[in-house]
Amino acid sequence: MAATKLFNIRITPDNHAKFKKYAADRNVTMGSILNNYIESLLRGETTPVGLRKDRKAHEHQDPLGDIRGQYIPGEDF
Repeated sequence: MAATKLFNIRITPDNHAKFKKYAADRNVTMGSILNNYIESLLRGETTPVGLRKDRKAHEHQDPLGDIRGQYIPGEDF
């Protein structure tokens, strides 16, 4: 068996209970559903659910960019 990593996600208790029932009704584990979904994404067989196709890649913006550099060490602090 290949090495695996533990992957934690945040999910509401209500969604967790519904997902658990969904998996149990199909006699599969929640982990196998998520693993299969991830693998299909990586193979390009599935498009991400819930993401707009026109969504641009997130660009990092410095939250202090507007004020960074306005103070001089040794003079202002």
